[in-house]
This record gives sequence, C-alpha cells and structure tokens, in this order.
Amino acid sequence: MFENIIKSLQSEIGDQVIQKTGISTSNLDSVFSIIGDVTKKEVTGQMMSGNFSTLTNLFSKDTKTSAANSLQNNIISGVVSNLISKLGLSKDIADMVAKLTVPSLVDMITNKSAGSSGGGESVLTDIFGSVLAGNQPAGKKDASGSVTDMAKNILGGFLKKK
Repeated sequence: MFENIIKSLQSEIGDQVIQKTGISTSNLDSVFSIIGDVTKKEVTGQMMSGNFSTLTNLFSKDTKTSAANSLQNNIISGVVSNLISKLGLSKDIADMVAKLTVPSLVDMITNKSAGSSGGGESVLTDIFGSVLAGNQPAGKKDASGSVTDMAKNILGGFLKKK
C-alpha cells in the first residue's frame, strides 16, 4: 500500500516539483523512490522503538507533538541528504524538494487514516505493514496483527540472532 501512496504523491505533485525546482523529468522516479525509502526507514525505526504515539500523532489531524515534528524533520533531513548524495542535487534544490513533498506525503497518509476505522495503529499497520513484514525474521512474514505485535516479532528476531 505504501508504494501506491508514493506513486499517488508523484502523480499529484510531480509536475509541481519539476516546475519549482527545475529537476529533470528523468530524475523524478528516483526522487520519489528516495522519499519513500527514507520515510519507510524512519517509520520502521519508530515502530521498532515502540514510538507508536509519535507515529499516530504525525499521521493524524491532531496538533503535532514535538516528537512528531522531530520525526517529520528527520524524514526531511534524510530526504535532503539522500537527494544530495545519490542524485547530486544542490542543497537548496534538495531542501525545496523535501519541503514540497514530505508534508504532502504526511497529509496523504493522514487523510487515509482519517477516512478509515480502527484507529491510527490499525491504519499504520495497513500502510506500513508490508514494510515491517519485509524486515521480520524468516517465517514471520505475516503483515496482519497490530503494529505492536509486528515490532515485537522484529525485535525478537534481532535478539535471537547471535
């Protein structure tokens, strides 16, 4: 589901990114791939750390906590860093891209969350479940269950490895 959100984001604001930043159309797929990868990394890290309230706050219409703002800033920083290192964009252009796209991505996920039942954790499981399932130990690829259960499975797999 997350990959579909990234594709939707690209189709909705890709032209705006090109117009405002001067990025070539040929780099657009790579730009949005980086945005997706960094977001998955940051969200997965938060899930594995048990920071579910930060995640549910970030992807809600509630007033953002300092932790949620910090997470969004971490995503923006990661996107900027990766755009510079992987695509050779200038810092100014990378900043502009990140500040155009990351808040829009958060809004898209928030709107999906607001339009569904089951609470924030359930929606995050639906959206990011495949991301977590891909990080689980062998035999634990089931993306169903709560985010908490998935994080426990992931952490359990890391703790068992020696």
